[in-house]
Amino acid sequence: MNLAATAKRHATTIVLSVLAASAALYVFVIDRSTVTTQEAEQRRRNIFPTWRVDDIEQVTIERAGKTATLTRRAPDARGQRSWDVSFGSEKFGAEEQQVDQLFGTLEFSTYERVVEPGSVDTRALGFDHPRLRVTVIMSGHTMVLTLGASASSPVGAVFAQIADGSNTRDYVLNKELAASLDLDPNQLRTRRLIPFPSTDIARMEFVTPNDSFHLERVESNGNEMRLAGPTKEAKKRAQRRVVDELLTTLGRVDAVSFLADDVADKALNVACTITFVPKDSSQSRGVLAVGGDCPDNPEQVVAIQREPSRISACITKEIADGLPKTSEALVDRALFWGNVDEVEEIAITQGDKRLELARKGTSFHQRVPVDRTVEASAGQSLLESLFALRASEVVIDADRTTLGLDKPVGTIRLTSLLPARSEDGGDDERVEEIIVGSVRGDELAVSRGKDGAVLLLPRAAMRDLFPSEVALRSLTVIDQPETVVRSLRIEQGDRVQRIQRTEEGGWKLIEPSGRGLAADIGLGSDIATMLFPLKAERFVTSKDDGTFGLNKPRFIVDAQIGSKEAGDRKLRLLIGAPTTNGAFARLDGDDGIFIVPRAVETVLSQWLIDRAVFAFDLAEVMNVTVTQKDKSRKPLLLKRTGEALMIVGAPSEADAAAQLRDVLADLSPYSAVSVGTPRKEEGLDPPAFTVVIERARRGADTHDSKVDPERTIRLAFGAKDVFRGQEVVYVRREGIDATYVMARSKAHAFIDVLY
Repeated sequence: MNLAATAKRHATTIVLSVLAASAALYVFVIDRSTVTTQEAEQRRRNIFPTWRVDDIEQVTIERAGKTATLTRRAPDARGQRSWDVSFGSEKFGAEEQQVDQLFGTLEFSTYERVVEPGSVDTRALGFDHPRLRVTVIMSGHTMVLTLGASASSPVGAVFAQIADGSNTRDYVLNKELAASLDLDPNQLRTRRLIPFPSTDIARMEFVTPNDSFHLERVESNGNEMRLAGPTKEAKKRAQRRVVDELLTTLGRVDAVSFLADDVADKALNVACTITFVPKDSSQSRGVLAVGGDCPDNPEQVVAIQREPSRISACITKEIADGLPKTSEALVDRALFWGNVDEVEEIAITQGDKRLELARKGTSFHQRVPVDRTVEASAGQSLLESLFALRASEVVIDADRTTLGLDKPVGTIRLTSLLPARSEDGGDDERVEEIIVGSVRGDELAVSRGKDGAVLLLPRAAMRDLFPSEVALRSLTVIDQPETVVRSLRIEQGDRVQRIQRTEEGGWKLIEPSGRGLAADIGLGSDIATMLFPLKAERFVTSKDDGTFGLNKPRFIVDAQIGSKEAGDRKLRLLIGAPTTNGAFARLDGDDGIFIVPRAVETVLSQWLIDRAVFAFDLAEVMNVTVTQKDKSRKPLLLKRTGEALMIVGAPSEADAAAQLRDVLADLSPYSAVSVGTPRKEEGLDPPAFTVVIERARRGADTHDSKVDPERTIRLAFGAKDVFRGQEVVYVRREGIDATYVMARSKAHAFIDVLY
C-alpha cells in the first residue's frame, strides 16, 4: 500500500489527533494566563485569584518612594533559576529566603472582608496615595495588589485592592497580613557578600597590610589548597583545619546591615582585601574589602563588595577576625593531610623492619610483623603521636642530599578515607607517603610525597616516626582496682607522704607527723583512683636512653597492694621529665617507657592533709569575732541571738550578716601547701586578720547561748598569692601544723563587711 493510500485511509484519525494536540497546546500555552474554574473555586478566599510560582516572570514592589523589581535569571549549570532585584539601574542578587517568604505570603493571603462597591467613599480607601503596591507578572497575566489607608475595624486593618486585568476588587486585610506584606524592598537584597559558594572558588587572593598571597585549589573537587602568588611561602600546602575554618567563615560573610557607599568609603580602613576567582571562567570574579569600625556600631566591621557589583555593608567583627592575616600562619607543618579518625591503614618501613596496621571494627588489626588484634586505644595512640608532629620549617625545592634524603632510613605510607567533595558524597581514598632522611645534628628531614615539601623535625621525632614494639602494647599499665591499695608512699624531692588504708576504708596519715595533722580522705581516694587502674597516654620506647628524666625521678610512688586472701605485694611507679601532654614514666621491673596523664602529676603534687578541719556545723556557732592587724580598726562581732545572727552594734546590717553566714557555711580551702611552722612568704607572723569562731556545747539546744571554750576555732589569714591560676590567701587553724590556701574572695568576705 502506498503512502497516499495510507493517508487517505487514516485521514479522520490524523485530523482528530491534530485537533487534540492543538487543544492541548492551547491549554498548556494560552490557558496558562487564565484562571481555571477549579482554581477559582480553590482560591475564592485568597486575594490573588491565581498563583503559579514557576510561571512568575517579574514582581515589582513600590514602597515609600522606592521601587524594587524582581526578575528571574537564566537557569544555572544545575538547572536552578535564582532571582535578581533591581533598584533603578542598580541590580543585585536577591535573598532567596526572603523571596520565598514574600511569595508564600502573597500566595496564601486571604481577606478579612469584601468592600462592596459604594459602601465606602473611594477617597477614604487611600489607593490614590498607597503605602504599598505589588505588581505580579505571571505568564503574561498581570495582577496588581495595592495597600491603602487604615480601615475602621478590626484594629490595625487596612484597605487593599487587587486589579486583575479589567477586574478590580476591594478588600479589608487584617493587621498581621498587612504587616507581613508591608516589606522594605531592601530586605530582598542578598546579604551574601561573596558572589558564589566556597565550593566554586578556584583561587583566593589576599592583600593585607603586612602580606600578599594566594590560596589555590590543588584539586577541583577537594578542599586541599596551596599557597601561591607574591609570598615566600609559595608552593607550600595550607593547613587543612585552617582552610576548612576559612571556608566556613567565608560561607558566613553576610551583611548585618547595608551602608550608603559614601559612608562606607569614609569608614573603611582596609585590613584585608580578598579577590575570589571562580572555577567557571564565564563567571565574574568577586572582590571584597574588609576593615574599619562600622558607624555607630564598633562591634561590626565595614565590608565592601567591589565586584561583580558594589555592595556596602557591615559584618560582625567575629567574621572579620576569622580572615587570615599572614601567609606564614597558613603553612601546613603536619606530615599528613587527613585526620587520625580517617586513617584506615598505616605501613611503617625502617630497613628490614616493617609494621602494618589496619582498622578492624572498633579495634586495629596488626598484619606485620605478627598477626594479632591491637586495642583501639593503643592503635589510636600510635597514630596520634605521628599526627602531633610539627615541622620547625617547611622547605620547597630543598637540596635532598644535604638533608640526608638521598639515603632515606625509612618510609611511612598512610591510607585514609576522606569525605568526598563531589555532589554524590561518599568517601575518597587518599594515599600519602613520607620519606624519612637520616639525622643531621639536631634535625632530621622528612619529604612529604603529595606536595614534595621537605619538613624539618627535631631529632627526637625519630622515636615517633619509627615506634618500638612496645608502641602497640595495652595502655592499661596497672590493671588493678583502687580497692586493692593498702598503703601509698609518695616521694617528691625532699617531701615524703605516707597514707595507709584503715579498716573502715578511710585513710590514716603516717607521714608527715605534727599537731592535728590527719589524712584527707577525699585526696587519698583521688590518688588511689587515679593510679588504680592506671592508663598511659601512650608507650614511647622499650628502653630508657637517659633522656626521660627517670634517673632522678620527680615522683616516686610506692604502693602496697593485695588482700588478706592473696597476700600483699609492692608496686613502684617512677615519673620523670614532663612532656606536652603528661610526663615520662615507667614501672619498676618493666623497661617500657610510657607517658602518664598530667592529671596524675597534679594529684601527686598535693599535700594529703585533711581539709575538713575548716568545716563545722553553722547551727552551733554562737559568736564570730574578726580582728585586723591594724589595731585602730574596731573588731567585728557576729552574735547569735536566739536563732538570728546579727552584727553587734549594727543590728540593721542584715545583708552583711547574711554574707558572713554564707562564708562560714563553706569555709573549705583549696589545699594544704606546707606543714610545720609558717613560712615567711605566707605572711602569718603576724596575720593580716584573725577570725575566732565560738561554738556551743555539742548537742546543746539552739536557744542555749553558753559557749564551750574547748570547741573554739581560731583562724589566722596571711598574705595574698596565686595558686593554680586562682587568687588565694594563706590561712591556718590554731592547733594544726599546716598552712592552707583559700579563695581570696572567700577569705576577704570577713573584711569586706567592715566597709
